[in-house]
Amino acid sequence: MAEPFGIVAGAIGVAAAFTSCVDCFNYIQLGRRFGRDYQTDIISLNCARLRLTRWGQAVDIYGDPRLGRAEATATEVQTAKDALFQILILFADTENISKKYKLKAQDGEDISVFTTDDMDPVVMALVNKLRDLAIKRQKNSSILKTTSWALYHRTELKELISNITMLIDNLEKLFPAPQPIELVRQETAHIHDKQELKLVEDAAQGVDDLLCTAAKEALTGHRYLSVTIKGKAQTGDAYSSDWKGEVVGGSHKYDGVEVDKDGKALVGNKYGGKDFWDD
Repeated sequence: MAEPFGIVAGAIGVAAAFTSCVDCFNYIQLGRRFGRDYQTDIISLNCARLRLTRWGQAVDIYGDPRLGRAEATATEVQTAKDALFQILILFADTENISKKYKLKAQDGEDISVFTTDDMDPVVMALVNKLRDLAIKRQKNSSILKTTSWALYHRTELKELISNITMLIDNLEKLFPAPQPIELVRQETAHIHDKQELKLVEDAAQGVDDLLCTAAKEALTGHRYLSVTIKGKAQTGDAYSSDWKGEVVGGSHKYDGVEVDKDGKALVGNKYGGKDFWDD
């Protein structure tokens, strides 16, 4: 197997491979020839990173060597590690492409890159939020030692994101994340601006379907139609008493919600305080 960034596969564990993968997203820059679409591409790349870190948190990658599955075999864990290592190889391949492109660039050809000063303030704020959410899920120091590199063709970035997305799909199938909806709604709860939510909804399509759906839900709210509750039921979002984030979203629409005389229901969002189920 290749040794991306000088990392030998057999010398690191699955947690270290995960940390290095997350770090790689920080090193990608985009050349100015991307044009106006570069901001959407940056958001899509950050959505992929956020999805990867959500999976890592859900399976307790730093604390559980079996990644949330007590019956997992050593072979299955190795397969997960190989998938993470393949993500490292994808990033290393783009670095090599970048180096070759710069060497072959003609005199006078613009090989400069976009900077934060070029970014729309709303996009910049969103990218910072997505990055911060991902970084907070890292617990180990990275072993990755490299410098940033630039991509100059949108097809290369699209292929990178597509391949990373496919590998995350494989990870989630092999080691499914428990309660991913709860985690993704916590993410969108940190995005308070409706314009930012719309940007996430658009950029996450095909990259992180859960995040795309959650962003759309936060914008439009929930609809409850022809619902009959005979026992106890909670519909909509709920946050535990230790939740400290803010919440933003659309309105809730109710049409035909019926609760029997012995029933009990929480219809809508709940933030902090006594849990609905505790009585």
